Amino acid sequence: AHKSMRSKDYDVGPFIGLVVTIVCGTVFFLVQLREYYWNSYTIADSVYGSVFYLLTGFHGMHVVVGTIWLMVSLVRLWRGEFSSQRHFGFEACIWYWHFVDVVWVALWCLVYVWFGGWLYMWWFKMWDGDVY
Repeated sequence: AHKSMRSKDYDVGPFIGLVVTIVCGTVFFLVQLREYYWNSYTIADSVYGSVFYLLTGFHGMHVVVGTIWLMVSLVRLWRGEFSSQRHFGFEACIWYWHFVDVVWVALWCLVYVWFGGWLYMWWFKMWDGDVY
């Protein structure tokens, strides 16, 4: 969408890019809600549950804010308020989403791989149960 806007393609490229990104943000949030519903632990069960829901909840909140921002950018694009040189609101939204993406990669590694047990179980098997 950003590349299309910079190349003065205001007809198709930015619209398709924004709609696809809005759909991806919405699907991500719905999958997160589904995960919350089917989890076998709650925020009150353990430290892991508390940390899991705190970190993924804050990230989910930022995904919702970013998706709303994308919707506002889509409306502004539809109304013709952006040009190839004047679209700072849209660029700020792109920067925000890059930040949310980088945070998600870090959260996924921390919450799902490290604390979720994959790395711990590998380490446990590698040392034949003698973790310490």
